[in-house]
Amino acid sequence: MSSDTIQNFWDIKLIDKNPAYPCIVIDNWFNPNEEKAVWKELDFYSALPIENIKRAENTIVARYGDGSSKSKAYRFYIEDYYRKDGISHIKNCMYKQRSPEFHKIIEQCTPQCRSFLSSNNDSTLISYYEENDHYAPHHDTFAWTCLIWMVREPILFEGGDFKLNETDTEIKLKNNRLVIFPSCLLHSVTPLKFKKPPPKEIGYGRYTITHFYYGEPRG
Repeated sequence: MSSDTIQNFWDIKLIDKNPAYPCIVIDNWFNPNEEKAVWKELDFYSALPIENIKRAENTIVARYGDGSSKSKAYRFYIEDYYRKDGISHIKNCMYKQRSPEFHKIIEQCTPQCRSFLSSNNDSTLISYYEENDHYAPHHDTFAWTCLIWMVREPILFEGGDFKLNETDTEIKLKNNRLVIFPSCLLHSVTPLKFKKPPPKEIGYGRYTITHFYYGEPRG
C-alpha cells in the first residue's frame, strides 16, 4: 500500500489524561483486505487440536510471587509455524508500524517515543482468551507493547476489556483496534464470560496480536 493511503481507514485517539502514562488507540488498523487475510491466519491457528495449543500458564509469562501465572489464555508463537519470512499475513502487515505516518503519531508521546523510534528488533505472539481467561496487572520487559485486538461480531461475551492500571483507564474491546504504549506501564485484561454456554468450537473469544518492540546493541 502506498504511503499516501496507509492512514485512509485509521481513526486515531491519543489517551494522555496523565502524560506520564501515554497510550495511542487506532481503530480500523487493518484495511479490509488485510483484515480478511489476518482472520484466515487466526482461523488456521484455532483449527489445531486444542490439546496441542500452548497455554500461557506453561510458557514464559508474568507471574505472582508464588510462581503462579498472571495470564490465563492460549498462546500462539508465529515462529512455531513458519520457517520462511513473507508467509504470515500478520507479520507482513507490520510494515504499518514502520511507516513514517505511524512514526509521526508515536512522536506525540514524547519523550517516551524515543525508545520506539530507536528500536531495532521485535517479537510477536498471539493470545486467545476463552471462558474465564484473563491477564492480571503486569508489565512487559520490552520498550513498547503494541496490541491488535480481533474479535468476531456480534461479540458473544462480556469482559475481555483492557485497562491501564496506574491511571485506572479502561479501553473497551473492539475488533481491529490497535493499542500501543510503553511496556513498563501496568496493564491487564478483565475476565471473559460468554453470555450463553461457550461455543463448542474455539474462535469466538478474544484474540490479541502482540508486537513487542525493543533495541539491541549492534556493532
